[in-house]
Amino acid sequence: MLKNKKLRSLFQILLSLVLLSLLLYQVGLDGVIRTFATIQWGWYALAFALFLLNIVIRTYRWFILLHSLDSRPSFSRLLYLYFLGFFANNFIPSGFGGDVVKVVNLRQHYGRGTEALSSVIMERATGLVGSSIIALIALTWYAFNQTQKIALPTTLWAFIALISTVIPLGFMIIRWFDLLGFFNSHMPVVKRIPFYTKIERLLDTVRRYPFPILIRALLISLPFTIDLILVQYFIAEALGADVPLNIFPLFVPVIAILNLLPIAFNGLGVREGLYLFLFVPIGVPPETAVAMSLAFYFLRISAGLIGGLLYALNSLFIFVRTSRAAKL
Repeated sequence: MLKNKKLRSLFQILLSLVLLSLLLYQVGLDGVIRTFATIQWGWYALAFALFLLNIVIRTYRWFILLHSLDSRPSFSRLLYLYFLGFFANNFIPSGFGGDVVKVVNLRQHYGRGTEALSSVIMERATGLVGSSIIALIALTWYAFNQTQKIALPTTLWAFIALISTVIPLGFMIIRWFDLLGFFNSHMPVVKRIPFYTKIERLLDTVRRYPFPILIRALLISLPFTIDLILVQYFIAEALGADVPLNIFPLFVPVIAILNLLPIAFNGLGVREGLYLFLFVPIGVPPETAVAMSLAFYFLRISAGLIGGLLYALNSLFIFVRTSRAAKL
């Protein structure tokens, strides 16, 4: 099992290196470097500030979900774990490495491992559903507002519509329908799949979240998505990309959703290809689109560095407290 995980991690790292190398060769590394050389730091600082605010919003959404299951970690503790998760993501190939760190830490300090796991999953899920709702609203607006037409290829419109529709539907099916019960009735063989009992317990926990709490989490996901839209817009402004603000409600949810695919090392290479796919058709130079993606990734790395600093300070505090207790 451990050997397979190491091989998968190595594959993800190699895939990211290959994809990034091919993309940088295609768009021109010199062009990407020149784009970064002209960065306007004021806009980028605003993007970073809003990215930190985004983490606070995510933490609050996680906080209300956990407390609805009578698990009572403090908001400050969850905020610390969120930054620690970003720190872990800088080193763990899978984009879910930070989530694993959060779940393990919650289980160690508060018990209830299944509830910890379900809270992390639901925090992610409600965020994606909220982003999808924003994208669907934007799609509806552009469909019926003749004065706000955006020249996008039909395949791109269809792609955004598909992604934005599948996520909410999938969430509703998992939350309100007993899928395992259905499969048990029609396909009893599913009980033989690995970790069936754990999956069943996890889905039971997911269905325990009160409906008003899910509504609150979804409502929190709206300012979360708006904040993320502004982060991407400020990055575009910082790099001199001429992208209208009203295009980001369409693109940002798709980026957020596909960024979770555990294909490459933290999405590197895949995310840059997605930026090319989305932004080049609206006139953004390829090198600028790649620079926008990397600039967003650097924000994630910076949040991880804050998490690493907090972890070091926390470890130092525990060491000092333990040393003092040993002397008494």
